[in-house]
Amino acid sequence: MVGEQSPHSDTSPPPRSGLELSERQRTVLRAVVEDYVLSAVPVGSRALVDRYRLLVSSATVRSAMAELEALGLLSHPHTSAGRVPSDLGYRVYVESLMREASLDRSDQLMIRHQFSQVQLTSNEWLRLAASILAGSTRSAAVVTPAKARRARFGHLQLVELGDQTRLAVLVLADGNVVQRRLDHAVLERAMAGESLGQAQLDEAAATINADLAGLTGPQIRRRTGKLSGLAAHAAEVVASLVEDADTVAVEEVFTDGIGNVLEQPEFAEGAKLRGVLEVLQRSDFLEQLVPVLARRGGVTVIIGHENANDAMHEVSLVFAPYGAPDGALGLLGVLGPTRMPYPRAIPTVRYLATLMNELITSHHGGDA
Repeated sequence: MVGEQSPHSDTSPPPRSGLELSERQRTVLRAVVEDYVLSAVPVGSRALVDRYRLLVSSATVRSAMAELEALGLLSHPHTSAGRVPSDLGYRVYVESLMREASLDRSDQLMIRHQFSQVQLTSNEWLRLAASILAGSTRSAAVVTPAKARRARFGHLQLVELGDQTRLAVLVLADGNVVQRRLDHAVLERAMAGESLGQAQLDEAAATINADLAGLTGPQIRRRTGKLSGLAAHAAEVVASLVEDADTVAVEEVFTDGIGNVLEQPEFAEGAKLRGVLEVLQRSDFLEQLVPVLARRGGVTVIIGHENANDAMHEVSLVFAPYGAPDGALGLLGVLGPTRMPYPRAIPTVRYLATLMNELITSHHGGDA
């Protein structure tokens, strides 16, 4: 699936099962998945009959479970008489058996209220989104800042400082701010003896803002030849800043709820989770996910071995993109054992992504 060593294209969707199951098989598979998610204990036929009132004998359920195992939807641990879902079994459950509902209205109102209590800064939103996702799903949450896939010029200010140095303050189109001091010797050559005060800086910035709006680094460099003097030097600095921003991947990953995953029996040995966390902290893994999820739209569920990265084989990801498809994009979601409460995780991730889109639109006027 998605991963640096995947033999498949990164753009391929999660596999669909293509299996036709009888109504009895569907009922039994749903019951096994939901029971195992709750208990983390391999599921036996008698337990299913008793707990889910299946109105058939345990022998009938046992037969159906054997059929599901033959189809690769259940597996049979050596140390237990019960069965557990396979990755494919979870896939069928998510695709066609899960009873998914929208997030409760009360939960939606509570989440909106929490966002209304924090400062209107992207980092505060991201921390809160991670906290809400982790608390609501009892999983580990991962949120990345929205970043343009290609940095573009937004707005430039040239500022004269008290120590006679001049500073270029560039706001990128995705809202990120970068700055750099202008080289004094180059400025003297560019001005050819003319005075250089705030008025001249403002004039050069106005020229650049009118000429470079929305351009990428290479596009800016092609335009610098049409400028002269101070504006030409400032445009070179701007091109360098925009190109530097292009080389930055996911600068910071906001996580919460790692302890929730450590509490799960699958990760009683902390070493198992260490590899997962190392992958998440590598910017290339998440950087690859952003455009893939953006092309799919909505919530994507990646289960166990659908991740080509070996370290991720025992976890599921429920992720969604947020931001502007043609602008800055980030991702948010939850990670946990494949034995994840998908009916809760999926609508929660969907709602948080929708809410983040609303916040970005209202705060930036639609320009993520």
